[in-house]
Amino acid sequence: MLMDFLERWLTPNISLTDFNDRAIVLRYAWHLSARMALVAWVLIVLLHLLFHALGLLPYSVWQGIVIGTVMGVPLTMALGVFTTHVVGRSIAALADARLEYLRQSRTDMLSGLSNRRAFTEALTDDERGVLLLLDIDRFKQINDRYGHLAGDEVIVAVARALAGLAGDHHLVARIGGEEFAMFFRSMTIEEAKRAADKARQTVETRAISAGGQTIRVTISGGLAAIDPGRDYAAAYSAADKALYLAKGSGRNRIVDEGELTALAAANLPVTESSAQAG
Repeated sequence: MLMDFLERWLTPNISLTDFNDRAIVLRYAWHLSARMALVAWVLIVLLHLLFHALGLLPYSVWQGIVIGTVMGVPLTMALGVFTTHVVGRSIAALADARLEYLRQSRTDMLSGLSNRRAFTEALTDDERGVLLLLDIDRFKQINDRYGHLAGDEVIVAVARALAGLAGDHHLVARIGGEEFAMFFRSMTIEEAKRAADKARQTVETRAISAGGQTIRVTISGGLAAIDPGRDYAAAYSAADKALYLAKGSGRNRIVDEGELTALAAANLPVTESSAQAG
């Protein structure tokens, strides 16, 4: 009972994020150390009274209490402030390191966008909106002609364009080599298709400087709706088929899942291998 009281009394309220502020840590250290010093002084008094009662003190009880107070209380305060500050800053450093690890584990290092894992985790079960899968057209030819460093620059440039269009409300991620995903929250297929076509036009008209060359690229995309009655896997499969159809029917276009039947009837069947050709 007493130990529970002391534990609560010796633990001022402070959150983990507060340890990042040196001033807050110092105030916390002084607060905690003052309480520790008070506890130490009480113990000094009680122990001297006990030793006096047992006849074990070589000096008077009041001399012992004064000496213990003068020496013990300041020492307790100093050690308390020092150790609390050091431990507090260490906790903050560990917390920052953990947050950075979590951030990197969910971030694509080349593009700076979220990776596939972070993208799927960000989609809650009750999300409503439209999933867009995008692919840079003929990306292998870009690598072969200009080199892989130039290819990386192209990926970064496309990622920046998509991030600018997504803003803070919608999601965007790099989910593969030259493949990206966007999720338009609370949009209909028609609204998302207009937004996706804007993204396509933005990339098409952007001149990308890479490897001493000016490169222009296009993207193709497939759209599918996500709602509470349809899981992510089903929407991803439909958007992926629409993307394959966009690639197989000329590239540099956006196809939604509602167009699959009509376009498939008007064009040659699109296979996965034809879409992967770039």
